[in-house]
Amino acid sequence: MSAPLLLGIDVGTTGLKAVLCDADGTLLAQASREYPTRYPHPNWAEQDPEDWWRAACAVLPQVIARAGADPRAIAGIGVSGQAPAVAPVDAAGMPLRPALLWLDRRSEAECAWLRQQVGEDAIAAANGGRIDPYYLAPKWLWLRRHEPDVYRQTAAVLQANGYLVNRLCAARSMDVSHGPLTLFFDSRRLDYAGHLADAMGLDLAQMPALRACAEVVGEVTRAAAAATGLAPGTPVIAGMCDGTAAAVEAGLLCRGDAVEMTGQSTVLLICSDEPYLGRPLIPLVHAVPGRYLVAGALVASGGSLRWFRDQLGEAERLAGPLLGLDPFDLLSQEAARSPAGANGVIFLPYMYGERSPLWDSAARGVFFGLSLATTKADLVRAIMEGAAFGLRHNAETAVASGFPITALKCGGGGARSALWNQIKADVLQVPVLLPRAATGAPLGDAVAAGVATGVYGSFAEAVQRLSQIERTFAPDAAQRDRYDATYRIYLGLYPALKASFELAAAVNASQTEGR
Repeated sequence: MSAPLLLGIDVGTTGLKAVLCDADGTLLAQASREYPTRYPHPNWAEQDPEDWWRAACAVLPQVIARAGADPRAIAGIGVSGQAPAVAPVDAAGMPLRPALLWLDRRSEAECAWLRQQVGEDAIAAANGGRIDPYYLAPKWLWLRRHEPDVYRQTAAVLQANGYLVNRLCAARSMDVSHGPLTLFFDSRRLDYAGHLADAMGLDLAQMPALRACAEVVGEVTRAAAAATGLAPGTPVIAGMCDGTAAAVEAGLLCRGDAVEMTGQSTVLLICSDEPYLGRPLIPLVHAVPGRYLVAGALVASGGSLRWFRDQLGEAERLAGPLLGLDPFDLLSQEAARSPAGANGVIFLPYMYGERSPLWDSAARGVFFGLSLATTKADLVRAIMEGAAFGLRHNAETAVASGFPITALKCGGGGARSALWNQIKADVLQVPVLLPRAATGAPLGDAVAAGVATGVYGSFAEAVQRLSQIERTFAPDAAQRDRYDATYRIYLGLYPALKASFELAAAVNASQTEGR
């Protein structure tokens, strides 16, 4: 019998990525496909869940073919996703409308209602976190208020990974890692908090059953097998949110273990042995039994670089295919031409509002310090440094909350850039460790599938076999003073601009309403 293989799938914000690996964590193949995000109004962000499924149907046969693998050798499948999402489906499991994404911030009015009717204290005491449009409850309340027909027809509210799990094996579930992202979860009991849902007027019957992340919830159906090239009967686990999957891949097992994951956003994850019930950061449940995660998360740090590629990086987009390089690699080379501090240019990466620790829907991206001497290289480097400053802001907030960081692993697409990794090490003045296979969430999904199906005896065993550091980016002490001074300017810009952000948001809202 062939050695067992493991398949990990991540339903990301910009696209779906899948990896196939063996039990030693060796990547046999990977593939990805992008899909569109729609922004029909200011602060709205939606995707068609069927685009996730179509991407899976395109990517999975590629991964299997590239690995030259027998699909029957796949011992288990894990799926993670951007989170939280609100994807309402009907009784047949089909979408009733486009999914509201985590970066959708249309529900400010619902947040104000929650603060008045339920209260920050009641939610933080059980769930952790703060009332903000990022979370699931305000989005669901928005649907109830503005699209009552959709709300009444909803048989289940699925997460991005839950939608794909449902399409693969016809099981409707929500893994516990997503629980605190609802705002009506009991983070101690790992169950829905009925008293919070009742206070919000939400129907828990529309929420899927909660399952452990590394728990088999079904098997690939014949219809799904025909569409994806998988073997019927392959076990599918409940999965997890992308942050938790990245924590698994990075081998976060003990309190204080930390990883940063840069994709569309930058997410800092720190392992804990107790649930986080504070407000500035984000509470998560780990896939590892008895462990929790506290997260600090930006909205569009990596997305800012993608925006630059799409709007101002025509040369890199055209040259990349000719040189056999990713346009992002060329942008990284461009940024290396600018010195630390980007010749005085500072970038606020708040391109679609901001999450922790600011929590401000009105915040927007800013290039500060432009001059006639500013180059393209300065702009790209400033974007990278702005993401690192946002990461440091979250790290300092975590330290103040009792979660110190002595070293930091990295993952996600941003980990491919050696320059970016070095910038993060220099800005935070801590070592940044690059794992051998820094694929981020998909490998974490595969590991969890291996634990669920007995390929590994435990997460600890899996980490021992897979967690190998390929390179360490040591902080350059010579850059400390420069980055400390620039970081202080960075921190001062948001308070100085906050009132202007709010005024601009009001002006833009009135102009939109007048159209």
